[in-house]
Amino acid sequence: MFAGDNKFSTVAPAPTMEAARISGVSSSSLRSPARPGISGATVLVTDEHYKHSLGIVRQLGRLGAHVSVVAASKESLACRSRFCKEVILSDGHTVEALVETTLRAVSERRFDLVMPVSYPMTLALARRRDDLAAYTHLEVMGSEAIEQAADKAKMTQLAGRIGIPAPKTFLLTEVQGRLQELSFPVVIKLQKESPGRLPIRYVHNLTELKGILSAELGDKSPGQGAKLLVQEFIPGYGCGFFATYQYGVCKRVFMHRRVREFPAAGGVSSCAESFYDLKLETYGRRMLDALGWHGVAMVEFRRDARDADYKLMEINPKFWGSLDLALAAGADFPGDLCRMALGWDLSFTDSYERKLRFQWPFSGYGEIFHVRSRPHSVLQVALDFLNPAVKSNIWMSDFRPNLEELRALARQILHKRKG
Repeated sequence: MFAGDNKFSTVAPAPTMEAARISGVSSSSLRSPARPGISGATVLVTDEHYKHSLGIVRQLGRLGAHVSVVAASKESLACRSRFCKEVILSDGHTVEALVETTLRAVSERRFDLVMPVSYPMTLALARRRDDLAAYTHLEVMGSEAIEQAADKAKMTQLAGRIGIPAPKTFLLTEVQGRLQELSFPVVIKLQKESPGRLPIRYVHNLTELKGILSAELGDKSPGQGAKLLVQEFIPGYGCGFFATYQYGVCKRVFMHRRVREFPAAGGVSSCAESFYDLKLETYGRRMLDALGWHGVAMVEFRRDARDADYKLMEINPKFWGSLDLALAAGADFPGDLCRMALGWDLSFTDSYERKLRFQWPFSGYGEIFHVRSRPHSVLQVALDFLNPAVKSNIWMSDFRPNLEELRALARQILHKRKG
């Protein structure tokens, strides 16, 4: 718990830096407590089915916040947590329905903060910022900035302008005339974040690439190729720089490296470990500084095995799937957003536990999925599972969500057997 766990309902909050700028208050008058508590804060969290939504609900609830979840089903992951005090059901599963439910909820009762988790909800609520502003806080960038940051092609171009290494990247629609610049293997991925996004594809030779070009840019799929990138493959392993920014100023940093992923060749973390590297912090902060960021973000890199340098992959302008590791290591990103919403000017911190390993045993795309794609990892996965120093999102004190993960795994296995 944070020291001085005072209730904000009894403390007059300090103006944020942006409020100070608008009102003309001197920055020297802003209050900057090191770690103010959030007990008594009311927070509405979205995207109840994500494992990091569960992590957010657990963290905020553990710190004394009153956490509600807007959801399409009470049976979803975060809704089963004992730290979820209320489920606000939506009339539908679509982003539009969930946004309207969120707007109705904040207009009918008091919430200090709305905390979107997924990219679609973060973007959709940013677009409705003016509607939310009359009732609550939303600590995210504007919608145009979010869309820009999520565009891998634009971020690769930005990286080149500010001196950050990045893989060679081409739009699929332009690669036909630049084949001589490619060295295989290459990676084909979506240019922008998208719900239900296509898996990353690895292409090993020119013949394979020409087949994809024909399929994606042919008459039968007009416009589809415009959504795809062809990118140089970077051998090595994935690393992440994570930060909280308050109106363009970095307030918290955290870093991790991926130990295991699904798919095993490169994808979502199934096991990750915290670490620190000044070069990675420099690169990550340079990107977010250039964007004048506000809120949380992940800047994803791969550490290139050829030259030991970090190469930019993308920016996630939202909460990220491996958030549990940061929380376990002491980097309280959800709490940062609460404190900003409650009026505090945050102090900078890079304090967190280094070399803490974390795994997601039963989560979607977690360790079980990794082992299925790379069976020879089973011993290391088992050793980590049995090692008390390795943390996981299995909480015996809040086990109902983990039971839901197991049920979801069982349903998936049965469905595949029937298929």
